[in-house]
Amino acid sequence: MSVPVPSSRRPLPTLIRHAAWQAPLAAALVVIAVVVVGWRFDLVGCLYLALVTPELCRVDASEHRLPNALVVPGIGFAGVGVTFGWLATGEVPVDALFATVVVSGFFLLVVVAGGMGMGDAKLAAVLALAGASVSMLVVVGAVVLGFIVAGGAAVFRLAVRGGSGDIAFGPYLLGGFWASIGALPFLG
Repeated sequence: MSVPVPSSRRPLPTLIRHAAWQAPLAAALVVIAVVVVGWRFDLVGCLYLALVTPELCRVDASEHRLPNALVVPGIGFAGVGVTFGWLATGEVPVDALFATVVVSGFFLLVVVAGGMGMGDAKLAAVLALAGASVSMLVVVGAVVLGFIVAGGAAVFRLAVRGGSGDIAFGPYLLGGFWASIGALPFLG
Protein backbone atom coordinates (compact mmCIF):
# COMPACT_ATOMS: atom_id res chain seq x y z
CA MET A 1 0.00 0.00 0.00
CA SER A 2 1.49 3.34 -1.02
CA VAL A 3 1.21 6.46 1.06
CA PRO A 4 0.31 9.60 -0.91
CA VAL A 5 3.06 12.20 -1.06
CA PRO A 6 1.90 15.62 0.18
CA SER A 7 1.66 18.14 -2.64
CA SER A 8 4.38 20.29 -1.06
CA ARG A 9 6.94 17.48 -1.50
CA ARG A 10 6.35 16.55 -5.13
CA PRO A 11 9.30 16.22 -7.53
CA LEU A 12 10.15 19.13 -9.83
CA PRO A 13 8.76 17.54 -13.05
CA THR A 14 5.37 17.20 -11.36
CA LEU A 15 5.44 20.84 -10.29
CA ILE A 16 6.37 21.91 -13.83
CA ARG A 17 3.53 19.81 -15.25
CA HIS A 18 1.08 21.52 -12.88
CA ALA A 19 2.45 24.95 -13.79
CA ALA A 20 1.79 24.23 -17.46
CA TRP A 21 -1.97 24.46 -16.90
CA GLN A 22 -2.06 26.52 -13.70
CA ALA A 23 -0.12 29.53 -15.00
CA PRO A 24 -2.46 30.23 -17.96
CA LEU A 25 -5.53 29.75 -15.74
CA ALA A 26 -4.13 32.08 -13.07
CA ALA A 27 -3.26 34.64 -15.77
CA ALA A 28 -6.81 34.48 -17.15
CA LEU A 29 -8.26 34.99 -13.66
CA VAL A 30 -5.92 37.97 -13.11
CA VAL A 31 -7.19 39.52 -16.35
CA ILE A 32 -10.82 38.93 -15.34
CA ALA A 33 -10.18 40.49 -11.91
CA VAL A 34 -8.44 43.57 -13.35
CA VAL A 35 -11.09 44.11 -16.04
CA VAL A 36 -14.06 43.68 -13.68
CA VAL A 37 -12.74 45.20 -10.45
CA GLY A 38 -10.48 47.84 -12.00
CA TRP A 39 -7.38 49.40 -10.49
CA ARG A 40 -8.50 49.95 -6.93
CA PHE A 41 -7.42 48.57 -3.58
CA ASP A 42 -10.18 45.93 -3.57
CA LEU A 43 -8.27 44.24 -6.37
CA VAL A 44 -5.57 42.99 -3.96
CA GLY A 45 -7.64 40.13 -2.52
CA CYS A 46 -8.92 39.13 -5.96
CA LEU A 47 -5.39 39.06 -7.41
CA TYR A 48 -4.20 36.81 -4.60
CA LEU A 49 -7.14 34.49 -5.18
CA ALA A 50 -6.45 34.47 -8.92
CA LEU A 51 -2.92 33.27 -8.29
CA VAL A 52 -3.81 30.51 -5.81
CA THR A 53 -7.12 29.28 -7.28
CA PRO A 54 -5.59 26.69 -9.65
CA GLU A 55 -3.43 25.10 -6.94
CA LEU A 56 -6.22 25.18 -4.35
CA CYS A 57 -8.53 23.40 -6.79
CA ARG A 58 -5.89 20.81 -7.68
CA VAL A 59 -4.97 20.03 -4.07
CA ASP A 60 -8.57 19.92 -2.84
CA ALA A 61 -9.68 17.72 -5.74
CA SER A 62 -6.84 15.25 -5.24
CA GLU A 63 -6.31 15.34 -1.46
CA HIS A 64 -9.58 16.74 -0.05
CA ARG A 65 -7.78 19.46 1.86
CA LEU A 66 -7.14 23.17 1.44
CA PRO A 67 -3.60 24.02 2.62
CA ASN A 68 -3.39 26.76 5.25
CA ALA A 69 -0.26 28.02 3.50
CA LEU A 70 -2.44 29.03 0.54
CA VAL A 71 -5.75 29.91 2.23
CA VAL A 72 -4.78 31.87 5.36
CA PRO A 73 -2.65 34.55 3.61
CA GLY A 74 -5.76 35.38 1.59
CA ILE A 75 -7.32 36.96 4.69
CA GLY A 76 -4.27 39.21 4.95
CA PHE A 77 -4.29 40.19 1.28
CA ALA A 78 -8.03 40.83 1.19
CA GLY A 79 -7.77 42.66 4.52
CA VAL A 80 -5.03 44.93 3.17
CA GLY A 81 -7.17 45.74 0.13
CA VAL A 82 -10.23 46.49 2.25
CA THR A 83 -8.23 48.57 4.75
CA PHE A 84 -6.47 50.68 2.13
CA GLY A 85 -9.76 51.08 0.27
CA TRP A 86 -11.27 52.39 3.49
CA LEU A 87 -8.36 54.79 4.05
CA ALA A 88 -8.52 56.03 0.45
CA THR A 89 -12.28 56.61 0.35
CA GLY A 90 -13.05 57.29 3.98
CA GLU A 91 -15.96 54.83 3.78
CA VAL A 92 -16.05 52.20 6.50
CA PRO A 93 -16.26 48.77 4.79
CA VAL A 94 -19.33 47.64 6.75
CA ASP A 95 -20.54 45.37 3.92
CA ALA A 96 -17.22 43.53 3.73
CA LEU A 97 -16.99 43.06 7.48
CA PHE A 98 -20.65 42.02 7.79
CA ALA A 99 -20.39 39.52 4.92
CA THR A 100 -17.20 38.02 6.34
CA VAL A 101 -18.74 37.55 9.79
CA VAL A 102 -22.02 36.09 8.47
CA VAL A 103 -20.42 33.75 5.93
CA SER A 104 -17.74 32.62 8.41
CA GLY A 105 -20.37 31.95 11.07
CA PHE A 106 -22.54 29.98 8.67
CA PHE A 107 -19.65 27.86 7.43
CA LEU A 108 -18.42 27.23 10.99
CA LEU A 109 -21.88 25.89 11.84
CA VAL A 110 -21.69 23.55 8.85
CA VAL A 111 -18.21 22.42 9.96
CA VAL A 112 -19.43 21.74 13.51
CA ALA A 113 -22.36 19.76 12.07
CA GLY A 114 -19.85 17.64 10.14
CA GLY A 115 -20.90 18.85 6.71
CA MET A 116 -17.48 20.03 5.54
CA GLY A 117 -13.92 20.64 6.59
CA MET A 118 -12.38 23.64 8.29
CA GLY A 119 -10.41 24.50 5.16
CA ASP A 120 -13.68 25.18 3.35
CA ALA A 121 -14.77 27.53 6.16
CA LYS A 122 -11.47 29.42 6.03
CA LEU A 123 -11.69 29.68 2.24
CA ALA A 124 -15.27 30.96 2.52
CA ALA A 125 -14.08 33.70 4.89
CA VAL A 126 -11.40 34.78 2.40
CA LEU A 127 -13.89 34.76 -0.47
CA ALA A 128 -16.42 36.74 1.59
CA LEU A 129 -13.91 39.46 2.51
CA ALA A 130 -12.42 39.74 -0.98
CA GLY A 131 -15.80 39.43 -2.69
CA ALA A 132 -17.76 41.85 -0.50
CA SER A 133 -15.14 44.53 -1.04
CA VAL A 134 -16.10 44.34 -4.73
CA SER A 135 -19.85 43.62 -4.47
CA MET A 136 -22.21 41.72 -2.18
CA LEU A 137 -23.41 39.91 -5.32
CA VAL A 138 -20.02 38.18 -5.44
CA VAL A 139 -20.46 36.84 -1.91
CA VAL A 140 -24.00 35.62 -2.52
CA GLY A 141 -23.04 34.18 -5.90
CA ALA A 142 -19.98 32.35 -4.59
CA VAL A 143 -21.92 30.67 -1.78
CA VAL A 144 -25.14 29.95 -3.69
CA LEU A 145 -23.46 28.77 -6.90
CA GLY A 146 -20.94 26.77 -4.89
CA PHE A 147 -23.67 24.91 -3.01
CA ILE A 148 -25.90 24.38 -6.06
CA VAL A 149 -23.17 23.04 -8.33
CA ALA A 150 -21.51 20.99 -5.57
CA GLY A 151 -24.88 19.55 -4.57
CA GLY A 152 -25.57 18.58 -8.16
CA ALA A 153 -22.14 16.98 -8.44
CA ALA A 154 -22.68 15.03 -5.21
CA VAL A 155 -26.08 13.77 -6.38
CA PHE A 156 -24.59 12.79 -9.75
CA ARG A 157 -21.72 11.01 -8.03
CA LEU A 158 -24.12 9.07 -5.80
CA ALA A 159 -26.32 8.12 -8.75
CA VAL A 160 -23.48 7.05 -11.03
CA ARG A 161 -20.92 5.60 -8.64
CA GLY A 162 -22.93 4.86 -5.53
CA GLY A 163 -21.17 5.01 -2.21
CA SER A 164 -20.16 8.30 -0.67
CA GLY A 165 -21.26 11.73 -1.81
CA ASP A 166 -18.10 13.28 -0.37
CA ILE A 167 -16.73 15.96 -2.67
CA ALA A 168 -14.01 18.56 -2.55
CA PHE A 169 -16.04 21.73 -1.92
CA GLY A 170 -13.25 24.29 -2.42
CA PRO A 171 -13.25 24.17 -6.22
CA TYR A 172 -17.01 24.78 -6.26
CA LEU A 173 -16.70 27.78 -3.93
CA LEU A 174 -13.90 29.18 -6.05
CA GLY A 175 -15.87 28.51 -9.23
CA GLY A 176 -18.86 30.35 -7.78
CA PHE A 177 -16.61 33.25 -6.78
CA TRP A 178 -15.06 33.61 -10.24
CA ALA A 179 -18.37 33.11 -12.04
CA SER A 180 -19.84 35.88 -9.89
CA ILE A 181 -16.89 38.20 -10.55
CA GLY A 182 -17.20 37.49 -14.28
CA ALA A 183 -20.96 38.11 -14.24
CA LEU A 184 -20.77 41.47 -12.45
CA PRO A 185 -20.57 43.60 -15.62
CA PHE A 186 -23.79 41.97 -16.85
CA LEU A 187 -25.65 42.41 -13.56
CA GLY A 188 -25.39 46.19 -13.42
